[in-house]
Amino acid sequence: MGVDSGRPGLEEMMALRPRSPSSRLARLLGTVAAFAFCGAALADSVSLSECVRLALERAPAVRTSGFQALAAEKRVAAARAAYVPTLLTHGEYGRAAGFDEAVTNGGSTQAVVRMETTLLDGGLRGAEFAAAKARLHSASALAQQQRADVAFAVRSAYFTALAARAESVIHRETVAALQDYVSLLGRQEKLGAVPPSDVSRAKLSVVTAQTSERGAEAELATSRRELASLAGIDVPEAALGEPEEPGVPGATPATIDAAPLLADARSSLEAAEREADAIRSEGWGRLTFTGEAGAVGVRPRTTFEDNGGAQFLMGVDVPIFDGGVRRNRLGAAQAEADAARAKVDEARRTVTLQLAQIGTERERAKAELAARREALPTAEEHFQLMRARHVGGGNVRLLEVLDALGQYVEQRVGLSRAELAYRLAVAREAQALGEATP
Repeated sequence: MGVDSGRPGLEEMMALRPRSPSSRLARLLGTVAAFAFCGAALADSVSLSECVRLALERAPAVRTSGFQALAAEKRVAAARAAYVPTLLTHGEYGRAAGFDEAVTNGGSTQAVVRMETTLLDGGLRGAEFAAAKARLHSASALAQQQRADVAFAVRSAYFTALAARAESVIHRETVAALQDYVSLLGRQEKLGAVPPSDVSRAKLSVVTAQTSERGAEAELATSRRELASLAGIDVPEAALGEPEEPGVPGATPATIDAAPLLADARSSLEAAEREADAIRSEGWGRLTFTGEAGAVGVRPRTTFEDNGGAQFLMGVDVPIFDGGVRRNRLGAAQAEADAARAKVDEARRTVTLQLAQIGTERERAKAELAARREALPTAEEHFQLMRARHVGGGNVRLLEVLDALGQYVEQRVGLSRAELAYRLAVAREAQALGEATP
């Protein structure tokens, strides 16, 4: 839409928008207040690492996995204790009357201490101990992955909140700029310098920018609620601080092998193999030693005075026939070991493909981020030029100014979203590798 050449010049435009000393003082005071507010916000900012730390302390899933790891640790201690001899005590007192003493002995008095230990078991205890340790490693890997999942959830909410806040500011500034255009065009319309359609077009742009601003504010509020649910504290918008540039964990063969998902699969395989070994060991039987000392008799007084003694027993138990119970149990254990072995291969493939996909997304976001940063100054310069030419009476239509403004805003929003995509990709890579450092 063209604009006639009778439009007021730059001097007349400035005259339409007088700036008194009082207005300049008000702007100066507003700038000082803004800097003071920003300083207070920075002083009271809540860092990303602090939110991660708080979330890890209170997350129910982290506590659950921690208790499961503790239970596995206690099972290791129980398996280790199987090598220690056991001590038992036994005592009884009873009298029998009316029966043949050849059958009842007239009663019984006993006070005995017994020690029992297994000398040989065919490797049963060793296999059970190794299986318990493998289960502990598996539980520890799952606990680490759970911590990494919580840390990623916090990072995702925090980064999304930062991006939404940035977009909200961008759209708020755009709304203010467009409203200034609407006011200016309204005065120009009264002077007959622009057609009414230009004012309507500018008002429509204001509505569009306000809609985008409300969407960004809604996303910011949602992210803050999610962050508060995870960290247990309300993080005000002004308290969100820009984190340091995220470090890229890097997908190497060593880091892939150390990934919790793969570590859990390997530990599960180890546990399944050792459990199969334990079943095999049952076929060798057991050699046990039992020793006991104390008093055994009928009447308490004579029992403790005259009937004290000790004895020991060496025993061998060798299974001969059990109807195929042990054979079938061993078959089931071997099948579980084969399934666990296949799961290791699947876990390695899953982690490798996941990291490859995340790496591609990270590099794509990094490239877009660099492109946006490079294009932003050009878009800003183009907008400033179009605005100056339009205000100065050049042959520039309002639609061209609004188009330049839209390109500038799109570059700013795109820069914020590319930065968010890059940060989330790095955070997902850390999650896949089990990194949960606050």
